[in-house]
Amino acid sequence: MSKIKLFGLTLLTLAVLMVSCKGNKGNESSDNSDTLAYPFGTDDSELTFGDQAPYIDTTTIAEPIMLEDQQGNLQPETTPVVNESDMFYIIAGSFTVYSNAQNLCNKLKVKGFNAEILIPFGQYNRVSVKSFKTREEAKAAIASLKSKLGDDGLWILKR
Repeated sequence: MSKIKLFGLTLLTLAVLMVSCKGNKGNESSDNSDTLAYPFGTDDSELTFGDQAPYIDTTTIAEPIMLEDQQGNLQPETTPVVNESDMFYIIAGSFTVYSNAQNLCNKLKVKGFNAEILIPFGQYNRVSVKSFKTREEAKAAIASLKSKLGDDGLWILKR
């Protein structure tokens, strides 16, 4: 009788694992069904990233510089502190699936940008269009990059 109970428990465990992994099926593909996390300007914490970037009205949104901790959590910079080691990155996308970040990075490189995937903190692979040593350079460049890329979803990350 105990063998039957053990077999049943094993089947139950497998069923639970299959149900919990059901949503992860195909995560390694580049189907653009990954989530794109925006740090500001939306009521939702995540928006889906598909063929067309979601529209965000940037005329009413102040563009804060976002700080990232070692776990990948973002928060707006409240008091600017200048450190020589700080870099300011203009971020075009933030993905949980690395292959989706690679796809965006490759598309930006084809367009002539020196795009890179930043070393991830936490679960997000952030694609940087360009990096700067000063806050002022990054703020000055973001408007022209938005018009060149036709993307209002760009934002600045301080690391």
